[in-house]
Amino acid sequence: MSVLEILGALFMLGGCVFALTGAVGVLRMPDFYARLHPAGKSDTLAQALILFGLALLAGQQLINAWPSEANSHADAWIGLANIILKLGLLTALLFLTAPTATHAIAKAARLDRYTRLPFDHEPGDDPASSRVAEIVVAGDVTEPLEEPPGPVLDVRETVAEDEDP
Repeated sequence: MSVLEILGALFMLGGCVFALTGAVGVLRMPDFYARLHPAGKSDTLAQALILFGLALLAGQQLINAWPSEANSHADAWIGLANIILKLGLLTALLFLTAPTATHAIAKAARLDRYTRLPFDHEPGDDPASSRVAEIVVAGDVTEPLEEPPGPVLDVRETVAEDEDP
């Protein structure tokens, strides 16, 4: 095994560890909004580490298959550039879409007036005996948020104001 193969395997292993800790974090967090953090943060880094490890392994494979002096080196350089470009674009796409998706999920939950997980204990029972204890998390609210029902700019009001004088 070469140094690039070892580094590629280590980066891929690190990405798998981050993905696993993100999955455990999603299961362990008490609130919906708190669960978005490990899902959004660790998965982005995990995917980037795995893709970087794949780039190192692909680079080693191209070095092993490097053509002899009789053949042209252009094909090998084009192959290496093709792999690096594809993995780089995929990494950029992941860094742009994963936080955007997390934000969209959080905004949809907020607009749906989602506040807390329901508790699995009966009223009057000890709250500590439930599987989901009430933990105050930054951003939790006890009442649904009030959102304005109409659009931000109401054209009808603007037209009516212009016609009055």
